[in-house]
Amino acid sequence: MKRVFIVCCAILIALTGRAQTSSWTDATGVQFDFIIVDAANKYAHITHATAPTGATLLTVPGIVPYNGDTYTVTEVTGLVVGGYDGDMKKVILSENIKAGRNSVVGYAPNLEEIVFPSTLEIIGNFTFPTLVSLKYIDLSNTKVRFIGSAAFPNIDKVSYVKFPQTLRRISQTIFNSPFSPTLKELVLPEKLDTIDFTAFAGLSLEEITFENPNPALLYHINNPLPNSNTQGPLDAIFLSQLQTVYVPADATKAYQTTPRWSNRSNLYREKVSFGTTGYTSYYLENENFEVPAGCTAYIITGITPSGNPTTPDQAQVTAFTTGKIIPKQTGFILQGTPSSTIEYQANVTGTEESVTGNLLVGTATEREFSSASDKYYVLANGDEGIGFYKQGTRNGASIKLAAHRAGLRLPLAIAPAKGFTIDFESARKEAETTGIRDVRPTMQPRENVIYDLQGRRVTNPGRGIYIVNGKKVVRE
Repeated sequence: MKRVFIVCCAILIALTGRAQTSSWTDATGVQFDFIIVDAANKYAHITHATAPTGATLLTVPGIVPYNGDTYTVTEVTGLVVGGYDGDMKKVILSENIKAGRNSVVGYAPNLEEIVFPSTLEIIGNFTFPTLVSLKYIDLSNTKVRFIGSAAFPNIDKVSYVKFPQTLRRISQTIFNSPFSPTLKELVLPEKLDTIDFTAFAGLSLEEITFENPNPALLYHINNPLPNSNTQGPLDAIFLSQLQTVYVPADATKAYQTTPRWSNRSNLYREKVSFGTTGYTSYYLENENFEVPAGCTAYIITGITPSGNPTTPDQAQVTAFTTGKIIPKQTGFILQGTPSSTIEYQANVTGTEESVTGNLLVGTATEREFSSASDKYYVLANGDEGIGFYKQGTRNGASIKLAAHRAGLRLPLAIAPAKGFTIDFESARKEAETTGIRDVRPTMQPRENVIYDLQGRRVTNPGRGIYIVNGKKVVRE
């Protein structure tokens, strides 16, 4: 009796399973086979699709009808395009779909575009094989966390790939093809923290950007990793054409000193951007900074009193030209081409410049500086042009700096009651022509000729803006 009961249960389960497998044909004539995976919550998986001959567009639905109810499609677990779909140009995966597995799109020689839903979280192994005409892969609007082995092999014509910020892990040879001559760059998002040792193998990449300041944890799907710690995911055996690896500010040292990531450490670069003025403050906590071509760096070491109540004091500026190495934990000002982004090298070997007496302070993370014995200023393009100004309504009592930025801290003993000028240009020229970078006033004093902004000569100026010897000066 017990055996008979077990057999009956097995038959019932089989019949139930078969009853939960169905198909549905959409308005364009595409037949979708699906299986009910959760009757209580009304979830279904699409297992196959058959499109009419000559179809060029296929939309995989996010809902399907079954027994008078509507079921949400959460996964596509089988072939919907491939084999004989030689005319197919575009596939749309609808909203609600969270995962794609098991050759969702097979050999479709003329498929040019796949639209991915914002709900997508997982792309399994071999999900989109042999997409020889696909033009791009844009996952930026999705929630993809994992990409499986050889998820996108044979992407002959893909010119770019955009990953989402949610991506955490990528598996073995995700593109698995030496036939990707058009894909030259990849940007890997900040949350990506685990990758297979061979993740990039076979690509023709020239440039990779890692947005995570910490090198990802490496694993190998077939275990173990190669015995030699000198072998890494950026090896020439995987990426023979790789020229540059970009990492976040202050992250070069972390990549250069991490086993396997240290391979080809000469390729690491960081980037800094300039606004419309061509000046920015900068600071690196863990690594030194080599002044890049076309740029000049500056520090401020003191204030020279003008000796005249109508003339602002002069900042003592030290300039560093291209190739000079600024030590870590040094706040400095960097001048470059306005409205540009340039690359630089950090954590380099060589003789570092002396920054003794530097009055610029910086921070690796957003931070506020304040002290009762100091005055604080930030670099800005103010009424008198590029220079240091009191920040907002803080009146010099404090400043708030963003990560990798610097500000000026002046002890009260030397903080001028009136304005002070910073002659970056003279400092740069001195450094370029003579190598003497500590710039102080060298001209003989002359009589100050003062005018107001209406062009009238003034003998006893009060507070305000004046023209002194041809230069605009603020008297506080």
